[in-house]
Amino acid sequence: MVDQLTQHDPRRIGPFEVLGRLGAGGMGLVYLARSASGRRVAIKTVRTELAEDQLFRVRFTREVEAARAVSGFYTAAVVDADPRAAVPWLATAYVPAPSLEEIVNECGPMPAQAVRWLAAGVAEALQSIHGAGLVHRDLKPSNVLVVEDGPRVIDFGIASGVSNTRLTMTNVAVGTPAYMSPEQAKDSRSVTGASDVFSLGSMLVFAATGHPPFHGANPVETVFMLLREEPDLEGLPDELRPLIDSCMQMEATGRPNPADLQSQLAPHLFGSGSDDSGTASAWLPERAVGLIEARRNGRPAPKPGQPPARGGGRPAPLPIPPPPSHDPVVPAPPVRSAPRRLARSGWPVPRCRSAPARASRTSAPPPSRHRPPSRRSPPPGPNRAPA
Repeated sequence: MVDQLTQHDPRRIGPFEVLGRLGAGGMGLVYLARSASGRRVAIKTVRTELAEDQLFRVRFTREVEAARAVSGFYTAAVVDADPRAAVPWLATAYVPAPSLEEIVNECGPMPAQAVRWLAAGVAEALQSIHGAGLVHRDLKPSNVLVVEDGPRVIDFGIASGVSNTRLTMTNVAVGTPAYMSPEQAKDSRSVTGASDVFSLGSMLVFAATGHPPFHGANPVETVFMLLREEPDLEGLPDELRPLIDSCMQMEATGRPNPADLQSQLAPHLFGSGSDDSGTASAWLPERAVGLIEARRNGRPAPKPGQPPARGGGRPAPLPIPPPPSHDPVVPAPPVRSAPRRLARSGWPVPRCRSAPARASRTSAPPPSRHRPPSRRSPPPGPNRAPA
């Protein structure tokens, strides 16, 4: 949804007229804007502390040039950018569609086959992004838009620009705790495309179950679970477990690349000999189709529990509440030493202990890789004293 501009928002960015706010992310604000010819774009701006970092500007300039080369069908193309502006910005094609996060929150978990189509589209997008020499570093449900003919991955080329700046050099991890890879939580400067594959697996768990695989009471606990515990796969259909397990291997070298993922998915998508994935009704539930159409046409969503009528108009809709413009603020736990911090949230990153394997969430027996563990609060971590 588009929010009205405040008195502090710019009215023009580069050659574009700013129309409204689309939201706020870890790198800065996102605006809906219009070119002189009427083309609508989404403009991502950069936070002041990043804009003042000359090392960030150098890297961001390089990443923008690489992002221009990303032309895959399942990505939102970069149309313009100015990394040398007082407030650096990047403009991409505007996709008037709900995010995967909105789809699942509004319509519930996706069926297994819809999750497979989602995985195939995002895997193809990652091929394009990695082929341009980029790593997304912040692949999550809010960065995947869902339209009739498949997903669109957005916000590549910004999260990657912060890597190797003074933020990461002062022990800051870049990403979103619930969806980052283990190696990203330890050192975001050295991640490869395999990190995005782990994030894809985590995102697919959310799509299929309605919850991420790691979800602590705050970012510290979430990262602790990521590094030390098995993922929470409660509610995940058995038929999707091999796909999720391959993506979420702890060691980056054990994960498939995006092309391998597509090969793994193909027999399930095209085994019947039919290919009608080009329409939303072929791979999405009716409620999700209604939400997509409503967003594209600027209408409220269909009433919950009442699917769109077939062939004779649609039921009276209710408004969709706008997504939050910023991440919820959680009070920070006490910090005893100078730990690393997460760039998106300012939370300390717990150090991984010397034990070679993850601790299970249950005392005995430990859960298997393909059996969801019971939900319990994590054991005391570096920043959490025992009761």
